[in-house]
Amino acid sequence: MKIIYKDLKHGEIKLVPENLDDIWHLYNLIEKNDLVRSITYRSIEQKEDKIRSKKLEKKRIKLGIEVKEIEFHQFSDRLRIHGIIMEGPQDLGSFHTLNISAEKMDKISIIKKEWKYHHINRIEEAAKNRNQEILTFVSLDEETATIAILRQSGIQLIAEIKSNKSGKMYESTDQTHEYFGNILSIIKINKTEKSPIVIVGPGFEKEHLIKFINEKITDNKSKIFIHGTGNSGMNGINEAIKSGIIDKIIKENRVVFETQIIEKLFEEIKKDGVIAYGEKKVYDCLKNGAVDRLLLTDLRVRTEKGEEMLNISKQNNSDFTIVNTLHEAGKKLESIGGFAAFLRYKI
Repeated sequence: MKIIYKDLKHGEIKLVPENLDDIWHLYNLIEKNDLVRSITYRSIEQKEDKIRSKKLEKKRIKLGIEVKEIEFHQFSDRLRIHGIIMEGPQDLGSFHTLNISAEKMDKISIIKKEWKYHHINRIEEAAKNRNQEILTFVSLDEETATIAILRQSGIQLIAEIKSNKSGKMYESTDQTHEYFGNILSIIKINKTEKSPIVIVGPGFEKEHLIKFINEKITDNKSKIFIHGTGNSGMNGINEAIKSGIIDKIIKENRVVFETQIIEKLFEEIKKDGVIAYGEKKVYDCLKNGAVDRLLLTDLRVRTEKGEEMLNISKQNNSDFTIVNTLHEAGKKLESIGGFAAFLRYKI
């Protein structure tokens, strides 16, 4: 995310989304009743003497809309912002939908009555991570390979490839070369030149794949890491993330951080540690100044109670983490009420 203008006195921040993660960040920033300005396309008003059945021409214009609804589908290429036209050359008071895409890299201006601390924190995080390398996972066994990308917004499944192998003696067969060749083709399409590759899974298929890659790409500039897991597929990828190996490869990634902190929370729950969870218990701990770090999901932060808890945590100098429900860690936190906290002392 690129920040190109900030005027908090008048409530305006102007941003340029540069990748898919930035679309996700915008979804978490923009709220109902915000004013959003962006370039869009809208049908030009036609004169009465023109044939009404003629297809209306669409013109590129800049509009400001008051947000009424915002839609985001995980790993979709655009954000849909639906609202009432408040600024523009025509149709004031009408409804319009802004389609925000990272591919276009158009400027988007967000005007809020009040920018909350967690909004500013998210923008700064997105700007800091704008040049972070994308990490590519290959999780495989003898039958299937799963290829995925680790993003700030979650783990994006790219492809699942079947080996179509038969029999036990196949290390040097055409089927094996075809299997690894298909994996390598997908990796090449979806990774950047130097982005790391992490190969995980049970057995020795990992080592065979690395050997194949090194033979086929003699000038490979990407670092390849290998990690044994008990499972293949997405389960193997989640297992590798929980193990901490990814943290050694890329120091800052939202999914890794959130996964590790939620795993720590559930470990403390098992041993009745210095934690609290559930809306009422966490709220009471906050009011007593006992919370060291507040945890809440992105669904809860949009509620009145979530906003109140964030304000109390700021007043008490407590840290906070908003956990994304698009990946496993957020779903686990949501399953226990969407609120939890690490405490300064046990209550």
